[in-house]
Amino acid sequence: MPGRTEPTPRVSVVMPAYNSAGTLLDSAQSVLDQTFADLELVVVDDSSTDTTPNLLARLAGRDPRVRVIRLEGRNGPARARNAALDVARGRYVAFCDADDLWLPEKLARQLALAEESGAPLVYSGYHRIDAGFTGGAAAFRPAGRVVRVPTTLTRAELLRRNAVGCLTAMYDRDRTGEVRMPDIPGAEDWALWLRILRGGGTAVGIDEPLALYRTAQPGSHSAQRWRAVQAVWRVLREEEGLSVPAAAVHLVTDAIAALRKGTI
Repeated sequence: MPGRTEPTPRVSVVMPAYNSAGTLLDSAQSVLDQTFADLELVVVDDSSTDTTPNLLARLAGRDPRVRVIRLEGRNGPARARNAALDVARGRYVAFCDADDLWLPEKLARQLALAEESGAPLVYSGYHRIDAGFTGGAAAFRPAGRVVRVPTTLTRAELLRRNAVGCLTAMYDRDRTGEVRMPDIPGAEDWALWLRILRGGGTAVGIDEPLALYRTAQPGSHSAQRWRAVQAVWRVLREEEGLSVPAAAVHLVTDAIAALRKGTI
């Protein structure tokens, strides 16, 4: 009908994808199968060279909540996510990478917490799964590999260590305004959480695993420990403007926390 407009979804889910054919459909389906269904899934294809574009076309063809953006040239995860943020329509923004998975009540639980607490940023714990895990969220059986999280995080606490897994984070744009992810590969998500809390407020978490984080493939970006350390240093110096001695103290604290979690 002329003049008809589509309803605005409550939540926009951002998913960057690059050569993700092996895991993309399961990851996207875990988002689309949420018990809270008023969402859009914005997938940004970062110039994949495998069958990712074909899979995305099929996905969008069978579910109108899927929106696909294709970028020219390799841009990296921060720019891909920002491209999704440029078109996202929801009040709340959540993140799920194309190799991670959500459990069915993830969004519903976090929305309830966000509305009850008024927090600008909410998050949860998550399970760690092997890189070769198959079968999707419905096939998952807990194996005890759980990353626990604090139930609240001030900005000062977050600066000491990134306790927010990107696949669990959701922020409220009515409270944060428009924010973008800094292009600091390896720590872009942490830098964004710090930007969000720079405006005030405390992040609130659910200390239960509501998502599945796929551990890094050998040789992948997140498996390169030295680059991760460099990324943390860039956030501390370039984003936060800390002095060299202060940044060094934070770097050691962050490294210890990350090693305990097995992430760098």
